[in-house]
Amino acid sequence: CYRDLALVSRDGMNIVLNKINQILMEKYLKLQDTCRTQLVWLLRELVKSGVLGADGVCMTFMKQIAGGDVTAKNIWLAENVLEILTEQREWVLKSSILIAMAVYTYLRLIVDHHGTAPLQALRQKEVDFCISLLRERFMDCFMIGRDLVRLLQNVARIPEFEQLWKDIIHNPQVLSTQFTGVLQLLQSRTSRKFLACRLTPDMETKLLFMTSR
Repeated sequence: CYRDLALVSRDGMNIVLNKINQILMEKYLKLQDTCRTQLVWLLRELVKSGVLGADGVCMTFMKQIAGGDVTAKNIWLAENVLEILTEQREWVLKSSILIAMAVYTYLRLIVDHHGTAPLQALRQKEVDFCISLLRERFMDCFMIGRDLVRLLQNVARIPEFEQLWKDIIHNPQVLSTQFTGVLQLLQSRTSRKFLACRLTPDMETKLLFMTSR
């Protein structure tokens, strides 16, 4: 099915990417489970093929993962998007903004995922994913700005992040030769696009309605 789509596409999948983004932004909550599964499958194929613009679709998917929501559907989405990002790590590393957005998203989600064994297993995957990107590509994560300090503070009691904090405070150069310490991070403002990425499209629509009336 994907092969046929790639065969007939004459614009580098541009129309397909735009349509997926439109569905995700406007109709995702109304989709049946089978349709959501197919959309995630399509994202996986787009990423595997290295389609230009697939990172944008990936970020739209992450936007749909609501913080503080531990319902089965939300956990399913968080787990599947994380699986794609982990499997296609080399592809992820090509995009600085995707690295920063993924770390910002999953640092927020880690706080929610505790209690049951399946949630603990997901949480450990999220911890491993975030720690690996923070340690290997710290300056890409640095673009998050001072809000990164808040997010890291929320997970500071997790052993892996506790060790990261020690390095940030006592040995920042081990993370990057360009990083001088936590003060440098606190002096860097957080872009609105990061703050907005934790609002689902549904929340955005409702907030816009309330603030424009």
